[in-house]
Amino acid sequence: MKSMVDLSHEFIRPVLHKQAICVDATLGQGKDTDFFLSQNVHKVYGFEIQRDVFESTKERLGNQRTCFFHVGHEYMQDYIHEEVDAIIFNFGYFPSGDHDITTQSSSSVSAVKQALSLLKVKGRMALVMYPHESGVKEAKCIEELLKTQENIQVQKVQNLLVEHCPYLLLIEKRR
Repeated sequence: MKSMVDLSHEFIRPVLHKQAICVDATLGQGKDTDFFLSQNVHKVYGFEIQRDVFESTKERLGNQRTCFFHVGHEYMQDYIHEEVDAIIFNFGYFPSGDHDITTQSSSSVSAVKQALSLLKVKGRMALVMYPHESGVKEAKCIEELLKTQENIQVQKVQNLLVEHCPYLLLIEKRR
């Protein structure tokens, strides 16, 4: 079976084209940025709060098609001033980093709300949720936000047989 990250890429792929504007809202090592760039998109915005992770990824992937920012994703509207075709979030912590540094409910809800407003009609967003200790609350808060939105369609993809495993929220903006 494919990973939730791989499934998120499959979901996003149909909206990517040469002029696509994309957001890697949780940059980390840049796996989602790598994916976007491999699809020959026009531009990728990336956000990362950990300085060493940010610097390493910027050095490896930074080019004329990337705009990376060493700030939290909850500030994306301060940096993105155009409509976006695709957005990917991987919530939680950097797997090979400090597991005490995690995405937080309040900033993540704010970021998802901003991302929804930046997303073009027919644009797509994938949220990879990791139900670690603080991630359970974060996922619940994000799901509650999404339930209040009228202009999106949302699907939840999860492993029925395993509790507390990563799952995916797939979003398409309708209007």
